[in-house]
Amino acid sequence: MLLSDGDRFEVASMRQRLFRRRSGSGAIPHELPRIRLGHSMGPAIHSAKRRQQVRELMLDSVPYPVVGLDLDGTVTTINSPARAQFGLTLRDVGRPFRDLELSYRPAELRSYIDRAHAERRGVRAGSVEWHPNAEETRFVDIVIQPLAGVDGAPVGTSVAFLDTTEQNRLERELKQVREDLEAAYEELQSTNEELETTNEELQSSIEELETTNEELQSTNEELETTNEELQSGNEELETMNDELRLRTAELDETRVFFEGVLSSIAAGVVVLDAQLRVRSWNRGAEDMWGLRPEEVHKQPFYDLDFGLPTERLREIIQHTTEARRRLGPVHLEAFNRIGRSITCSVYCSPLDRQGGGVVLLMEEASGDRSYGGREQE
Repeated sequence: MLLSDGDRFEVASMRQRLFRRRSGSGAIPHELPRIRLGHSMGPAIHSAKRRQQVRELMLDSVPYPVVGLDLDGTVTTINSPARAQFGLTLRDVGRPFRDLELSYRPAELRSYIDRAHAERRGVRAGSVEWHPNAEETRFVDIVIQPLAGVDGAPVGTSVAFLDTTEQNRLERELKQVREDLEAAYEELQSTNEELETTNEELQSSIEELETTNEELQSTNEELETTNEELQSGNEELETMNDELRLRTAELDETRVFFEGVLSSIAAGVVVLDAQLRVRSWNRGAEDMWGLRPEEVHKQPFYDLDFGLPTERLREIIQHTTEARRRLGPVHLEAFNRIGRSITCSVYCSPLDRQGGGVVLLMEEASGDRSYGGREQE
């Protein structure tokens, strides 16, 4: 209560609530009788309490939240709006401010408080975003004001929260309206310039259209002549198309025949192109090595891993490509699709006479079965 009687008392230790009588203040003689002392101090104490009550009621009547702190950072005052908006209670009075959520949310206030006392002036944190709940966003200006006694010595800090949500909304709307007006004005100027340019272009275009119309009449006559030529060319294309359909049917028949021949061969047949990539992989190869045709199509033959040491075929394939004649058989130890060790006989034949790839015939060696010796044309 002695904070309200600062003209007679100064703070010695706010944490321990110790006060010191100022020199020159009217002291009451100690030798007065106790009854007289009580009668003399009664009205003064009553007046001090009344002044304190008025201060508290006045603070509660302030329409914005205010929190008061002493020099040690202990909460000394919380008005009604602060208790209502930030969930504080009178039990929080006397607690260290740093222990309250309000000290760091909506903003880190301890640094502002230190700055206000260091500079001995009020500090404002403007337009701080605050979320009272998950669906609401508000903006507040936080004013930190250091408090000083009658002699100018600092005694505490006042922290006030001013709701500027509506002001921020109006400022944003005003800024948006100004930006829209500036953009609209620029667009209007640009549109006027474009209209002038377009008018000139239209006049020029009218002249060009008149010239173009004459050219179109001449072009139309040429198109009629070209149309007759195209009709004649179309008839020729129809004749060529009929021939292509016949050729396509023949090719389809040949392909089906070729695939049927390859499928009917029990041995594995692999066709490699000039770059030694797999172009054909028959059913016999699939049954022997366990790889489907779509898994190996256009894959480099030497990169395949299917139980046959393909690197050992590099020499015979190269000789077949250079000599353009059939070579084989080459007997290699391999593993079939079920992992059983077998001896595989491989024959290598040129695909054509122009170096366009090779055909590999692979079968499991049994008895004296062969395909005509070591080297065949």
